[in-house]
Amino acid sequence: MDWIFQGQATGTMLLEWQLRRFSVGQRIAAAIALLLLPLAALSMASLVVLNDQEATFRETVEESIHTLLPLSTLEHYLQRALVDELKAQSNESVPNFTELTENIDKSFSSIDGSAHDTDLQADLVGDARKAWVHARPSVQSLIEQVHSMHQDRDEASRQEAQASLQLAISDIGMARQQLAQAVEARYTDAVAARRSQLMWLIWSWIVTLAVAALLIIALLHSLLGPVRALIRVTRHLEQGVTDARAPVTGNDEFTALAEHFNQMAAHWEATRESLRSEAAQDPLTGALNRRGIMTALGKALAADGRTGQPTSILLMDLDHFKRINDRFGHAAGDRALLWVTAQMRAVLREGDFLGRYGGDEFLAVLPATDRLQADQVAQRMARVIGEGAAAAADYPSLSIGVACAPAEGSHPEDLIKAADQALYEVKRQRPAAAVAPQDAGERPAVS
Repeated sequence: MDWIFQGQATGTMLLEWQLRRFSVGQRIAAAIALLLLPLAALSMASLVVLNDQEATFRETVEESIHTLLPLSTLEHYLQRALVDELKAQSNESVPNFTELTENIDKSFSSIDGSAHDTDLQADLVGDARKAWVHARPSVQSLIEQVHSMHQDRDEASRQEAQASLQLAISDIGMARQQLAQAVEARYTDAVAARRSQLMWLIWSWIVTLAVAALLIIALLHSLLGPVRALIRVTRHLEQGVTDARAPVTGNDEFTALAEHFNQMAAHWEATRESLRSEAAQDPLTGALNRRGIMTALGKALAADGRTGQPTSILLMDLDHFKRINDRFGHAAGDRALLWVTAQMRAVLREGDFLGRYGGDEFLAVLPATDRLQADQVAQRMARVIGEGAAAAADYPSLSIGVACAPAEGSHPEDLIKAADQALYEVKRQRPAAAVAPQDAGERPAVS
């Protein structure tokens, strides 16, 4: 199942990439065109199909009326002729047989006019016409007898006329029934065709709307995807992930926005790092300031505490630094601080931290370092700086207090307090009026 979802995700990414090759305006215009053109074409087709169905249905009804009505009328007239002929025998009434026969002839002519219909039973209609032609002389004879007012008509003629009329009525009735069945079959076919066309229209609308929905979804995804990506990146930046960047894909307005956003984020990250560096850095020496070195100490204690390793610190104080300022000026004091900082960095190892703790005090953090190793680093640093101080009157010597965690404290304050006490012991062991190192060859002290 995973490869199915991966394939769908890849397909979605490819589709979004293809769409994002065009601008937002071009995509919207294309979507509108692709939606309106099929819908308009389908609407026109629906109107044409529905109008055609209405015309076909109307033609079927009219054809039924025009085809069946003459036969029904003819059958009615023949039945009337038979009844009227019987009435004439009893002298009850004298029908207008001349008009009746003319109407029947007109009905046959009307049927002949619709004889182009292939569903019409031509044989049955022909038989009915033959029966009428055969019966017509008898009817005509009946007309002449009525007009002559003869009461003694030939019985054989009357029976022959009645038989001919009955045969004609039977044939016409059969023709009408066959024609009615043909018309019904045609109507049934028309209804089935109409239903098929309606189903085609319905499915066409369903497919068109489904495609339109997919197109709209793809368009919205191509528009909302970059917006969501930008939102995710801004959330990461808000959470402190300064290297978060927006994906740059496509060639649309969102691509330009992502590029500018990434440039802004990179500039902000550089500015932030610069500000952090400035906030944690001593502006004169370039070493960490008090806040920066305390932060480094806290992180080192936490990291070494998790691994069970010791952490050592060196609290360093410059000897007779005030005397250098007073004798050579503050500019010389600044140069002395820069020189001391450079010497300390040269002695410290990679991974150690150096900070200006305050005034002429420095603090070095030595992660994963035990007391013996810290003492060795402190002695080497005191020796290097002491040798430089002995060679130049404006360079100070150094006193160092060493402390190691967790033996002398697990918190920064406790560890610094222990190092400060060690530094105080070093200072206490010296004469209060000791001369400068360059004057009396004073050696640096470490505790």
